[in-house]
Amino acid sequence: MNKLRLAAVALIGVVVVAAAYAVFAGVLIGSDVASYSSDGVTVSDLAYEDALDRAAAAGYAVERVGSSGFHPEGIDELDAELGPEYEAFRVTFDRSETKRLWATFYADEGVTVVTLFADDNRGEFTVDDLPPDEWLVDRFTLLFEMDAATAEGYVEELKTEVRTSDPAEPGAGTPSLEIDEPVAFRATYDSLTAGATTVNATSSAGSGVHVREYYAADGKLGSIEFVLPRATVTHEADGYTYRVHIDYHGGVEVDAQTRATRSFEEQDVRTVFRQMFEEMGIPPDAIDHIQFEYRGSVW
Repeated sequence: MNKLRLAAVALIGVVVVAAAYAVFAGVLIGSDVASYSSDGVTVSDLAYEDALDRAAAAGYAVERVGSSGFHPEGIDELDAELGPEYEAFRVTFDRSETKRLWATFYADEGVTVVTLFADDNRGEFTVDDLPPDEWLVDRFTLLFEMDAATAEGYVEELKTEVRTSDPAEPGAGTPSLEIDEPVAFRATYDSLTAGATTVNATSSAGSGVHVREYYAADGKLGSIEFVLPRATVTHEADGYTYRVHIDYHGGVEVDAQTRATRSFEEQDVRTVFRQMFEEMGIPPDAIDHIQFEYRGSVW
């Protein structure tokens, strides 16, 4: 009897495990999706706000996408070029080709995270890997509304962070600290602009990321990363989801997805986006210049 009972228990265990695997497999299959993603293209003379208004009128969902940055007030030339709702996201100062200071803005939290990079460092990050004190103080007093004494205090805080960090901890090689002083963005922007002999501007079409790099005769001074006004237009039909991502500079990229078990032909996807473009006021032929990448599964 005991042997029969043990055999029954073992059989039940096998059934339970098999059922668990079956449920898990069902979850994986049920949640698996096939998708198309694309590169970005720039459409000349795209009327950004008009495209969003037309998308909403066509019944599509329109979501304006923000960032962690903030909109600096009173810089008319940037408002005119980048749009009235652009945001400053990061300022980078270059000490050399291998040493940089990143200041990343988190406006919702009221702080700026300053991070130091030493690309030529191959071992433990030490105080010797930091730029000179006077360089750091100069950058802090330029970027923030603070005097030299306050800046020196932050430099000492940064040194303490480097000395006390465990080298094995993630991020130990890129020390950082939070600064909750007001950002003097106009002064920083004016300084980089005035000191540069060359300014290279690039945009990532559809994502809204716009970067300006500032160069003097003896090398790179730094850069500013902006986020342009951008939005995602979504159309859902019969279990298929189609998204058009557009930004203020006319950048457009698209993606689509459905269940992995369903038919998902590229030509059909292009046909839907062509119709969406037409209804949004984007030249329909723009879809012919977009390259798609297909993934049949996420697993």
